[in-house]
Amino acid sequence: MAGIGVDAGGRIVGYLRVCSHHVDGATLYHEQEDHLGSWTAPNHVTDFTSWTLGSPPSGWKADPPLAGLLPATDYTLYGWTSDNSSSAAGVSFTLEKLSTLTPDHVMHWSGTNSGGDVYKVDSVEEFRRSACAAIR
Repeated sequence: MAGIGVDAGGRIVGYLRVCSHHVDGATLYHEQEDHLGSWTAPNHVTDFTSWTLGSPPSGWKADPPLAGLLPATDYTLYGWTSDNSSSAAGVSFTLEKLSTLTPDHVMHWSGTNSGGDVYKVDSVEEFRRSACAAIR
């Protein structure tokens, strides 16, 4: 499952919680642009990872690096595998939704209802602990 948040400096942070198999990276897109930013992890992600989208940690490859994000635009971050054998449930967000988050909190998919996808905000620790239950 993919999640999104902000750090203490207001930078956008991506989260991946892998419940089975693995993922190799993540991509950010919106309706008009399917590849705004893409990050490849140095190794298979098999449990949990997080990274600052604008400046990924050493070993991560950003190709392309994160493009500028616009207000009032729906973005989606999802995780993927190089061989297309698996993926992580995506998280959709706007900059306005991100501005309501506090550091150490993650917005992520939590299911669907008659209106479509439902997202919730948890602490990073709760996201790590309970995200897999939402997809089982």
